Amino acid sequence: MLKRTYNIILERVYSNKSGVFFIDGPGGTGKTFLYRALLAAIRTKGFISLATASSGMAASILPGG
Repeated sequence: MLKRTYNIILERVYSNKSGVFFIDGPGGTGKTFLYRALLAAIRTKGFISLATASSGMAASILPGG
């Protein structure tokens, strides 16, 4: 499921379609891995990408959080 989600989000970004993506799931399901992989891929192509979190715990694992 992570690979499919990864591909869907990158397809949207690279086709210049606007969007906001909400990644949710229980602990240990790969959310952090997914957002780090997405941010790296998007930034490598020269796009600007930002990760935000809606809770203090999630925000603490973001770079600079």
